Amino acid sequence: MTDPNALLTGARLPEDEVPICTRLDLVTEWRRLGAELAAAKVQSAADPRVAGNGVGELAERMEALRAEVEASTVTMRVRALTPKAWNELAEAHPPRPDDEEDARMTVNRATFLPALVRASTYAPELTEKTWQGLLDLDSGMLDVQQWRTWWRTCWNLNMKPVDLPFSVAGLLTTPDSGSESGSPEPSA
Repeated sequence: MTDPNALLTGARLPEDEVPICTRLDLVTEWRRLGAELAAAKVQSAADPRVAGNGVGELAERMEALRAEVEASTVTMRVRALTPKAWNELAEAHPPRPDDEEDARMTVNRATFLPALVRASTYAPELTEKTWQGLLDLDSGMLDVQQWRTWWRTCWNLNMKPVDLPFSVAGLLTTPDSGSESGSPEPSA
């Protein structure tokens, strides 16, 4: 039998990664080219006389853009907070009066979420100036979706119930109920 003391003293908090792309203009261009590529493939399939139709060139350009996007992406490593650290952070950012979302989340979203992201992100090491730019949502360093992904990842590491893995064979034989349990995801 496994020693529970050894297991418990080796406990680790959950971690995750959040990619932050600094060149979202390239992502937009990649998507535009992807739509062109799909249309060119459809046209080539419908009319064999237009074989190729620039498909190869579009695919090459998309691959070059993908490499540029990858080179301009920083992966943030985040970790759940200890219960004590979470409670102290929440207490430092009490909900605003008459704000239903704050009341539901039990924190001031405007101040808590940036503090949560900063407290949860452990790698890479960033300068104070970089942190100020990232957490100043008017700076333009992050778009809305990247910001939401980052703080929601930090939130969920702390607030989502832990679903312990079980046999993969069970997944293959048990129909999905389609419902998720746990606390509602914040909408800030």
